Amino acid sequence: MAAEPDLRTSVPRRSTVQVSHSSHDGAISVVVSLDGQVRDLQLADTVSSRPAAQLAKDILECIHSAQALFDPGPATR
Repeated sequence: MAAEPDLRTSVPRRSTVQVSHSSHDGAISVVVSLDGQVRDLQLADTVSSRPAAQLAKDILECIHSAQALFDPGPATR
């Protein structure tokens, strides 16, 4: 009789689920895990011409947009 497969090994752990999101101009991209942690942040050279306050705002907006992709919304809470 064949052994039953261990299904736990074929299901990704929660922490490995990630989503990437880029800013509208592609200059900022982030990778966020299911728990909301930023796993990677890439900035194009073109962002160096932005004022610091605008760059910070744009980075946070990109991160929040990526995190929102995992948010189930109020209907499922």
